[in-house]
Amino acid sequence: MSNWLYHPFCQRQKPNKFQINSKFLSSRRFKLFVSVLTGLLIVFSATFAAQDNKEVQREELKSRIENLRNQISGYQQNIFEKNQKEQSVSNDIEILETDIKKIELQIQETELVINQLDLDISQKQTEIDEMEKKVVVKREMLAKFLQELYEKGDDITSEIIFSNQSFSDYFSKVEGLENFEGQTMEVYNQLVGIRDELKRQKKDLLDKKAEKETLRYMQKDQERSLGQEKEMKDILVSQIQNEKQALEQKMDKLQAELNMLQSLGEPIAIEEAVRAAKYASGITSVAPEFLLGVLRVESGLGTNVGGGRYKTDMNPAQWDTFKKVCNELGIDPGKTPVSRRACYNRDSDDGCGGWGGAMGPAQFLPSTWMGYKSKVEKLTGESPANPWDIKDSMVAMGLKLAAVDGVTSGDRKAWAKAAGIYLAGANWENYSWYSDRVLRYADEFKKILKNY
Repeated sequence: MSNWLYHPFCQRQKPNKFQINSKFLSSRRFKLFVSVLTGLLIVFSATFAAQDNKEVQREELKSRIENLRNQISGYQQNIFEKNQKEQSVSNDIEILETDIKKIELQIQETELVINQLDLDISQKQTEIDEMEKKVVVKREMLAKFLQELYEKGDDITSEIIFSNQSFSDYFSKVEGLENFEGQTMEVYNQLVGIRDELKRQKKDLLDKKAEKETLRYMQKDQERSLGQEKEMKDILVSQIQNEKQALEQKMDKLQAELNMLQSLGEPIAIEEAVRAAKYASGITSVAPEFLLGVLRVESGLGTNVGGGRYKTDMNPAQWDTFKKVCNELGIDPGKTPVSRRACYNRDSDDGCGGWGGAMGPAQFLPSTWMGYKSKVEKLTGESPANPWDIKDSMVAMGLKLAAVDGVTSGDRKAWAKAAGIYLAGANWENYSWYSDRVLRYADEFKKILKNY
């Protein structure tokens, strides 16, 4: 029988598992793997321990916030019931006393929400720090893998030229090199994934810091309102013997609240606002006092005071839609006022963070306005609808508020939710103060709407 099958070039020796394992255990890759694994285990152990502690704190804060919100809800119902009674100085004093207690709880609630947010920020920062450490580790691992890949490639090329090894041994080494290349690519892909996730986590961190600044601003507003309510209470108490004069003074204050309605720093005529609210109410079935309450709080948030311009204050993603709205109305986009940008986050890429760019009294962003424009035109019979027109903007506001179940039937919980979403977005429960103020203004405006 021919012995050509036994030629060295045609033979592949069966590898010895023990020898392979010994080589692997002494390799640089294995030592690197052990050091990386040890480091990660230490990091994860410390991270999990810190997370457990923060979770306990978070649950405690959540419980305290829920307790405060239940008390606040009780005060809100009490105020509503008192508002149904015949107007008198003593009743108004009781309402103010209840509102003062409620605002004091709301200030506490805001502080707890901020504390809760601080925990989230701390945890997010910890996650970012750990991910940055992972990036460093993966970079080092990748650099060593690439160096070893380079050396192995050179070694194999030299072996085919200068050694007497069989082709089968050579191809076996090439196959091992390909496997090593695959491992190197896997480490690279992991590094890319970690860096992408790190970018997302940093954005989340900036968003949470921005939310904290917004809550601080809201807390200052709460403190201002608390002072105003105490002042009004003192006035009523001092004039309790002269009920007529006290009630007239209370009405003057409510009138002043209506006088503060504005759009981008420009005053809105009271009669015009009331007519627009009643008109929008007739079309959308949303109570006019509720519409005016939302408009009053929107006017007082501060972001719309003073006119901004789209090139400096609006998110560039909204520019094309904004120019389309302006062009259809025949107005110059560059000269048309929008809400001013609120800069509250120095850590953001542009050193500002927030965007303005909302249009008209009801403060619609261009893209949001386009979702209501055709509906407004259909209801009013006028085209094109104009977000800077008080009537069109109030109709659009009514449509947006009416989308929450219960609003058109006068359900106050639905009013609170709709106002919160309108003014603060999806995370509205953390900003329930604004909803509460809307209901407070709505109750008071209802008393003087009959004068218009």
